[in-house]
Amino acid sequence: MDLNKSVQPVNVAVFACACALLLLSLACTKPPAVGESGLGGQGGTTNGVGDAGMGGAAGGSTGTDDASTVMINLDVLPSWWGTADAPQTPDVAATPTGDANCGNISKRTTRQSVDVLLVLDRSGSMDYSITQDCYCSSAAVKYGSVCADTTNCTTRWDAVKPAVGTTLSSSSYVNWGLKFFPSAGANQNCTENSTMEVPVSPTSATDVESQVDNVVYEYSTPTAAALNAATTYLKTLGDGNQKFILLATDGEPNCGGNPPNSGTDDLTGATTAAAAAYTAGYKVYVIGIGPNLDNLTQLAQNGGTSDFYKVSSPQDLATALSSISKLVGSCNFNSDQPPPDQHNVAVYVNGQKIDQDSSNGWTFGSSSQEIVLTGDYCTQMSSGDQADVQILFGCPGQTYFPTTIY
Repeated sequence: MDLNKSVQPVNVAVFACACALLLLSLACTKPPAVGESGLGGQGGTTNGVGDAGMGGAAGGSTGTDDASTVMINLDVLPSWWGTADAPQTPDVAATPTGDANCGNISKRTTRQSVDVLLVLDRSGSMDYSITQDCYCSSAAVKYGSVCADTTNCTTRWDAVKPAVGTTLSSSSYVNWGLKFFPSAGANQNCTENSTMEVPVSPTSATDVESQVDNVVYEYSTPTAAALNAATTYLKTLGDGNQKFILLATDGEPNCGGNPPNSGTDDLTGATTAAAAAYTAGYKVYVIGIGPNLDNLTQLAQNGGTSDFYKVSSPQDLATALSSISKLVGSCNFNSDQPPPDQHNVAVYVNGQKIDQDSSNGWTFGSSSQEIVLTGDYCTQMSSGDQADVQILFGCPGQTYFPTTIY
């Protein structure tokens, strides 16, 4: 094949010192696989960058991961890849870079983790139907009556279990924790202790799911005390991650008064606690499960979010949890190595090079190993829109990166 006739004029010399490509798939679409068009190796299609050959195959995630490993091999160049590749210019023998480590690097990058504390209502009414204030089975009756139609009846907690399980398995960048309210043995005493059922951890998902699967219902709904306990706990975590509270409840906070009493509403206390969490730096996302939820708008707004997520079916709940897990996703990405030259870094979103701009583009985080998307680009990523992010490290002295890469 005569590549001088099949590609657009490209000065390959300016590409030959690129160090590494870090490829992430964030949300909706799978990135190019090895050998597909993009920044692939010598088998790429005629797309300027692909056939000009940035010297290696770009790896990609499976769509469920938030990290990928890629290999860029620039010191072993195809025989046809010379210092220039244009119709009027014959190929010139390629010369490996002086620093072999700059031309042959296996890199890994990860989306920075966030901490999310699930604060889950396990009051007795969570055993009610998700659409009515009644039980789906006569065997479950404790404080009310059986629904007239139990044929297609799903309890609120039976909707929670699969939705939580799916969310835990599909958000690998989230460190989950769990706080139930009320605490065990609360009965009508509105007890809520400071202990987390599952502390926030990168490996906590299995424990959270087990706790949710084996819940024991209690009587009262001390929402304010639960939010205060969650805020106090998050303040003790020094991992540097962004932190959020995800509150799921069927509404109607009680345990107001002094001493707290399950017969006294406490929306004021709950909204005050949500505001305190937000002031401390922890947004409170609220999911409302069931038919009586009007009081939750005020709670969500005091927690720094626009409104609560109203849930009246298992699918609604799964969708709400998925949406929130995208919103809390970090816009920060960490490389396992610093760039050879922090002045030679290019960041691409959906194949388009974006500016280094702390307001709307990208910027370094706490070190040159951390890249942070800003402005519209961060918003696009967290909204669930297509957002493939690629980062190209250039060797010292490299002065050019292409405007587009696919």
